[in-house]
Amino acid sequence: MIFDKWFPMIIGRSECPFITEIQTPYKKLIKNLKLNGNINIHEDDRFKKLTTWINTEVNVFARAHKFPDEYEAKESWLISYNKGDTQPFHSHPGYTISTLFFLEGHEDDVPIVFKNPQIDMKNPLHTTPSISNDPHYYNDFTYTSCSYRPTSGIFLLWRSYGEHSVPVKVNNRKRIILVYNCDPKKENK
Repeated sequence: MIFDKWFPMIIGRSECPFITEIQTPYKKLIKNLKLNGNINIHEDDRFKKLTTWINTEVNVFARAHKFPDEYEAKESWLISYNKGDTQPFHSHPGYTISTLFFLEGHEDDVPIVFKNPQIDMKNPLHTTPSISNDPHYYNDFTYTSCSYRPTSGIFLLWRSYGEHSVPVKVNNRKRIILVYNCDPKKENK
């Protein structure tokens, strides 16, 4: 039997080749910026090296989907998570591709979690949300979520409709992310 995977949720993942070069200067720079708000860092020339690389990676992702347009960041912001912070499930409506870059992250911190966009109304596995993605219950066809541990320099991309969340942060380790939402350079109207 052949299984055709027609409607998966694709999450792209790249490692920034110059994270060690930008991490310390960017962290110094953002100390003076208002965090946790829409500050459009993609328009700030001080972040140009990262933004240029992110736009390139976004277009690799777009071409893999056979999207005909050239994409670029249209809005962006920084978030610094502290102990006790969380982010409920949400998506980024109004955009095509959303991204997250871990300027600083640590493997022992809580992950970012992506929800399967397909809702199984009958649930033939008879599982509940309390059961993890244990391979005994799930496989590539039936996972209800996936997660990525925050690691400095890791860049994630997904279609903006994809719901994602961050569980309650339980440690004091630094976590700084840069979020970019992307659309075609020229809107077709």
